Amino acid sequence: MPHVRSVAVGIWVDTGSRNEPAGCGGVSHLIEHLVFKGTHTRTGEEIARTMDSVGGQMDAFTAKEHTCFFVSVLDEHLPLAVDLLTDILRHPLFSADDIEKEKSVVLQEIKMVEDTPDDLIHDLFAERVWPGHPLGRPILGNRDVVQGLSRETILGHFRQEYCPQKITVAVAGHADHDRVLGLLAPPFDGFEGPAAQPNGGPPTLRVAVDMVEKTLEQVHVVAGFPGLTHTAPERYALYVLNDVIGGSMSSRLFQQVRERQGLVYSIHSGTQAYHDTGLLYVYAATEAANFGKVLKLILKEIRDLKKDGIGADELRRAKDHLKGNLMLSLESTSSRMSRLAKQELHFGSFFSLDEMLAAIDVVREDEVQALIHRLLDEEQLSLLTLGPLDRRHLPGELRPEPPSGGSGAR
Repeated sequence: MPHVRSVAVGIWVDTGSRNEPAGCGGVSHLIEHLVFKGTHTRTGEEIARTMDSVGGQMDAFTAKEHTCFFVSVLDEHLPLAVDLLTDILRHPLFSADDIEKEKSVVLQEIKMVEDTPDDLIHDLFAERVWPGHPLGRPILGNRDVVQGLSRETILGHFRQEYCPQKITVAVAGHADHDRVLGLLAPPFDGFEGPAAQPNGGPPTLRVAVDMVEKTLEQVHVVAGFPGLTHTAPERYALYVLNDVIGGSMSSRLFQQVRERQGLVYSIHSGTQAYHDTGLLYVYAATEAANFGKVLKLILKEIRDLKKDGIGADELRRAKDHLKGNLMLSLESTSSRMSRLAKQELHFGSFFSLDEMLAAIDVVREDEVQALIHRLLDEEQLSLLTLGPLDRRHLPGELRPEPPSGGSGAR
């Protein structure tokens, strides 16, 4: 990107919370924290000061299928960025004192999520629709398990998962490819590790209606259907369908439930995609007295979509919105870096902007309609509520059994 003065560097590791052994939930996220605590040549404070001294940004995140460590700096500081990132990935200390301190930090992060219902409900939903499967576990882990992780377990998982076959480096911005290779070669010289382990099989979707009571001002709800994998051929049709349902301010749900009825502040739809499964979901939050109305409106919009499909104007608006968002996002070096890495991890190849725009453009009404009938099946609808709600607020056909009836599955 020769027109910018910045560069974003990301080291992506093809491992996340779904790769954790049983009884070690949260170890991937803890490792993500710990590598910043110090290496053989730098303390954690020196790492932070070095990045701040050049006005750069350094961060990381853990997902269910990958972990990313990234830096954004001015182009002249690219060597420093590469040096820092490779140092924390190749030579972390994992000192016993740092592990105990960072466990406390992660425990506070878990409590923060528990105090943030619009985050918490997605963890609770995954736990219920994919019970017993690694994808159903929270990325942060739970308090008891995180507290009990030993240094030996942490080191063992790091050495097993952070191997050459699982690492992808993506760079975007004002940087020359050959120069980047020259900077990366020395710190990775001699890098070896065990063969990458498979992620295991796909989860089985549990269809259920569950309610979690919690003292809150609003009731939060997630309604989910089966989705698509990362690489599904129909993924662009799904992007269009999601945009129509609740992916924009002009979407059906936003216009009907918020703008016309004034029943919510927040409502949207979204997709979650993994290498062997996926979800299409709707999220909303409202007061308990209005919950029944909101849920009925959501179900009505879904049924109307199945009955009438989408029109040519709606299809065009969704495509234009998706293309505009895509083009705007690619003006950011960090977004461009992220897209490069995900394409490599999921497809082993690169798609140009023109190719992606063309893929959106060629989505047809009948393709979207086929997905509507395939995915928006109320027999496959799972629903979770979080907040001050009891069974009486649910429409009769969605009411779970009382607690004495077992799991609450329909």
